[in-house]
Amino acid sequence: MNEEKMNQEELDDDIVILEDEDGNAVTFQFLELVTVDEKPYAILLPLEDDEEGGVVIVEVVDLGENTEHYDAVTDDALNDRIFAQFRKEFGSKYEFE
Repeated sequence: MNEEKMNQEELDDDIVILEDEDGNAVTFQFLELVTVDEKPYAILLPLEDDEEGGVVIVEVVDLGENTEHYDAVTDDALNDRIFAQFRKEFGSKYEFE
């Protein structure tokens, strides 16, 4: 396998496509997985130009049989706690504004 193909496969593994509330596909880059209150949360970076910036946080729900579901985190206080944990664990890897 050539290096270019391998790098593309690695990139594809980091891409997540979710539907927004209007049923439109939105593409994200998976950044990291953070655990808060014993629940896993994915930190996603929107790759679309029309997004308002920042990351999106979703709870990763294991449905079994290698299947996952992503639930939006709508509680602002929980969102803040998850983002604080993300900054604590990965602050040296990413730049924050």
